Amino acid sequence: MPRQYPITPLSELPLRNDFMFGQVMREEDICKLFLEALLNVSIQQIQFLDRQKDLADSYAYHGIRLDVYLKDESNTVFNVEIQADRRNDLPRRVRFYQSGIDRNELPKGADYADLSESCIIFVCDFDCFHTGKAVAERVSFLKGTSVPYEDGSHVYFLNSRYTEANASKPILEFLDLIRTNDMGQLYETSLGQRTRERMLEVRSDRELEVSYMTYAQKMRDERRIGYAEGVEDGIEINKKETVITLKGRMEPAEIAELLKIPLERVLDILSQS
Repeated sequence: MPRQYPITPLSELPLRNDFMFGQVMREEDICKLFLEALLNVSIQQIQFLDRQKDLADSYAYHGIRLDVYLKDESNTVFNVEIQADRRNDLPRRVRFYQSGIDRNELPKGADYADLSESCIIFVCDFDCFHTGKAVAERVSFLKGTSVPYEDGSHVYFLNSRYTEANASKPILEFLDLIRTNDMGQLYETSLGQRTRERMLEVRSDRELEVSYMTYAQKMRDERRIGYAEGVEDGIEINKKETVITLKGRMEPAEIAELLKIPLERVLDILSQS
C-alpha cells in the first residue's frame, strides 16, 4: 500500500512548517525582533537578498535552498532555517550551507578579507545535541588553547524542546509557539505577539492558499518519489543478498525464476560475489 502524505490545511499550519516559517520570518519587523533578541544587538535595517534563494555551483551535486536569507546594514549575512524533523547531520549541513553562502558573497578575484560576517541559525523542533539548552552557539578554539578561531562565521542552534531556558523571553516565547502551536496563548513580548498575528494572517489568506497548495503538493510528490526509490533500493539489496545465499544450492536459472529477475542479473551478482 503506498505511503500516505496528508497535506495540512493552510488554516491549521503550524510555525514548525517551513512554508509558514518562511511567511512569518520574511516579515521585516518580525525578523528584526528575532535577530535582535537572539543576538542581543540593535539592527537598523535588513535587506532580504531573495525570498527563497537558491545557491548552486556547476560542479556541485546539491544546490542549497535557503529559507530566509538576508543582510543587515553592517553587511552581515544571515540564514535562518526551520528544522522540524530530527536530523543527525546538522553540523555538516551547516558546513555545506556556509560554503555556498561564502562563494555567493565573494566575487571572482576579490580578496578573502572581503568576505562578509555570516550567521547561520537553525531553529529546531527537537534537541539536536541533547543538552536541554534553548540556544546553543558554536564557538571554536585552537586545540589545547584558549585562543579563539575566528573566521567570521557564526552558528546558532535553537531548541523548542528546551529544559534549560538560557535565552531571552522573546526567543523562549517564539520557541514555545513552535512547540505548542498554541494560538490562544497571550504572548507577552513583541516577537511572540507579532509572530502569532502573522500566523493568523497567513492562515486566513485565501490568495496565499493557492501558492501553499502548489508548494505542499510538490513537497508531497518529492517525498513519494524518495520513498519509492528507497523501497526499490531495499528490494534490490534483498534480491542481491538472496542470490548470494542461494549460490551453490540452486542453479542460476532456478534462482532467476524464483526471484523473477533476469538470468543475466543473477550471473552478474554471482560473478561479483
